Amino acid sequence: MTMKFLDFDKVRSLGITASEMYAWTEEVWKKQDAFIYPTKQHIWDGDSSRYIVMPAIYPEGDVAGVKFICRNVDDINGLPKRNSNIMLQRISQHGLLGVLDSTYLTNLRTGACAYYNATKFAKSNPESIAVYGLGLAARAFMFFWTALYPGKIRMKIMRYKDQADLFVEKYKGCEKIEFQICDTMEELFDSDIIVSCVSFARKEICPESVYRKGCTIVPVHTSGFQNCDLTFDKIAVDDIGHVEKYRYYEQFKSRMIRITEAANGKEPFREDDQQRIVIYNGGLAIFDLYFAMKTLEKAGDDCIDLPMSYPEDRFWM
Repeated sequence: MTMKFLDFDKVRSLGITASEMYAWTEEVWKKQDAFIYPTKQHIWDGDSSRYIVMPAIYPEGDVAGVKFICRNVDDINGLPKRNSNIMLQRISQHGLLGVLDSTYLTNLRTGACAYYNATKFAKSNPESIAVYGLGLAARAFMFFWTALYPGKIRMKIMRYKDQADLFVEKYKGCEKIEFQICDTMEELFDSDIIVSCVSFARKEICPESVYRKGCTIVPVHTSGFQNCDLTFDKIAVDDIGHVEKYRYYEQFKSRMIRITEAANGKEPFREDDQQRIVIYNGGLAIFDLYFAMKTLEKAGDDCIDLPMSYPEDRFWM
């Protein structure tokens, strides 16, 4: 038997389009309850290293998998602090189906989910979007926004060192975007859509009064907006288990819906253009599993096949 192997460069070279990945994202939201996905496990190794294990099973696709994430701030080779790999196996037969670098896919599925939520829950005809934090997560989000968003919009970003200027330079070719560089958080977050890509916030970023009627907030890494949980009209979540320990869960759970419920038409994305909505999508292994499965299908024979031997007898010892 053989196992398919795709490293970072190979996955990236496949040229998977924003439209393809958006379609995969929409499929997973609609099929979420067809997956089995135990809670992700966090393993700490002192203050330097953190490991996360994310398993999932997709019976309909005859595939099971696990993603292993490594975050090591003291990497001796100076490699990126966070990287990940995913292993897939058929349910109906033994033996590995494939092993893929998941760093590329993780960032793109994160960007795809942020784009899906930002647009699906947005008010009609939004005029402005704030993108806070201009690192890799923001660029993954922009991969989808520049490719898929049909209308023009004013995009507000925060002035910080030379990052805002570099961001504008990178995306200046997109005629659908008019950039506005802001000097205060209040100016930035006075927007119809807010996509926060900062990885961590120790406290609430802005007073609740800053957020206008009809706004949609997408905290990619979930932190910084907990004060909104008390007064916003709707809290949309990817998984109840992700938010049960949030500080104000008991206060907002009556206003909460799962994103999959909206995707399947069981709940509206929004009722009117006055609603304020915050969306918590902390990341589910089902997206990694599905993206990896679809990536293997797209790669076909364009990958490395590694021979794998397995015991042929039950009592091999």
